[in-house]
Amino acid sequence: MQRFRSWPRFNRFIPLIPLTFGFAGNSFANDIAQVIELALNNNLEIAASKLSIEESEADLGVSRSKFLPSLTGAADTTWNENKTDLRTVPDTKSEYNSHSYSLSFSQSIFNLSDIFAHGTSKLNFSVAEVNHDIKVKEVIESTAIDYFEYLKNRAQLNATVAELQSSSSRYDQMKRNVELGNVAGSELYEVLAQKEGIANRLRSLKKDRDVVLNRLNSAVQYPVTPMQDLKPEVLFDVIADMKQDELIEDAIKYNNSVLVSKLEVKIAKRSLQESGADFLPSVSVTGSYRNDDSNNYDRTDLTATGKSESMTLGLNLSVPIISGGSNYYSYSKNSTTLERRQILLENTFVQTRDSTYQTILNINDLSQAISTFETIIKANYSSYKGIQRAYQLGTRTITDLLAAETKLFNSLRDYQNARYDYVIESIKLERLIGTLNIESISKIMGMMINIDQLDKDYIVPPHLIKDIRK
Repeated sequence: MQRFRSWPRFNRFIPLIPLTFGFAGNSFANDIAQVIELALNNNLEIAASKLSIEESEADLGVSRSKFLPSLTGAADTTWNENKTDLRTVPDTKSEYNSHSYSLSFSQSIFNLSDIFAHGTSKLNFSVAEVNHDIKVKEVIESTAIDYFEYLKNRAQLNATVAELQSSSSRYDQMKRNVELGNVAGSELYEVLAQKEGIANRLRSLKKDRDVVLNRLNSAVQYPVTPMQDLKPEVLFDVIADMKQDELIEDAIKYNNSVLVSKLEVKIAKRSLQESGADFLPSVSVTGSYRNDDSNNYDRTDLTATGKSESMTLGLNLSVPIISGGSNYYSYSKNSTTLERRQILLENTFVQTRDSTYQTILNINDLSQAISTFETIIKANYSSYKGIQRAYQLGTRTITDLLAAETKLFNSLRDYQNARYDYVIESIKLERLIGTLNIESISKIMGMMINIDQLDKDYIVPPHLIKDIRK
């Protein structure tokens, strides 16, 4: 950025301004890695996603239990009172307690439906893990983007505040000249219109800043203020053609949406196999033991005790024959589901490839745009300086000077927008190829510097106009 004091007359219109903006309340300055770490620890959607994994793990245990034996115990006791009314003999009456206990055992030996259902549960567990990873990456991406959106807004505010102060100074000076009769009153209206337009833009930028910061704090669940910004002379390279093909191939292989879609196709195949297994026989082993004590044995039979025991062991073959057609319709439905998910997988491939390619094009376009804006800033700066001197000599009008200043500040805003958009698109690319994590964000920090280390006297980047100043 250009030091104001190095501009002979420009500092009359753009005084030194503070370039820091705070967040109302108890906010804390943070670098981007700290902000994302807070978001990952506090985000409610991530907490819910972790519980979803636990639910899938429990479902996996339920499906696994079908391969394990089951043992059931039972016991009962019953009080009995019986009375029979008789005509020629005394009535009979009995009161006694009977009790019993039993154990039953079963073990599935062969059931393809259970086997396929267990495989489906394992796939569902994998889907839950990938969906959790998707949610983590989404939080990292959205938080990082909001962080740089805040910095982009901050850069726009800096330039617009400087432009407004320049315009206000010029308006005050012009107003005095009109009062003294040195210039025509019509020139004052041009300066006033420019000043009010800049003030209106500044109000909108402040509103946008509050929106972005509120969104950032909501994601983090903690009041934060970004403390790092991009280094002034950081390089923004294009992505070579060979690298583009590699990135697109990685996206098709490792993009989380692609991974989920592949797993859903496998789940559909398993479900189809599971419904097909309903037409096949199953084999199981069962066994039981029962002990009864009636306490009401036949008194006339000297050998009777009222006690009995029984034990069974069986090998069971179950062959499905007909169930009203439900098995057929279930198989037909799962077959259609498999076809639908295969189509969706192909669509996911296409969308991922297109999104990755579009993001690469955006990155390369922004890289070239940054270089172009640097040239434009140099040209607009030189033009402004020349028109400023000519205006002081009376050979150029106030309209010419205002137009030159507007072009300079617009090019500064476009330049800053392109720099931050480049980083934002790079973050999106990392997410598309499945590599976005806290470590990749740490690499971005190598492009950044603490805001308090930036020279607040600069508006125009000094490395762009150092040759011009000489």
